[in-house]
Amino acid sequence: MKSRKITPKMLAGFDAVLIATDHSDYDYQMITDNAQLVIDTRNSCDKCKSAKKKVWKA
Repeated sequence: MKSRKITPKMLAGFDAVLIATDHSDYDYQMITDNAQLVIDTRNSCDKCKSAKKKVWKA
């Protein structure tokens, strides 16, 4: 397994993004802006403006 930098282009290529841990290093606004669907198990996207339409809380 290899670590990769999260980019808007990468996120747009996934059907869904799963957030399983809450890290302060990640830009959750950028993630919700560019992902097609976000499954947020940590309530990390609660303050993101685009979260209402794309984020499922789990």
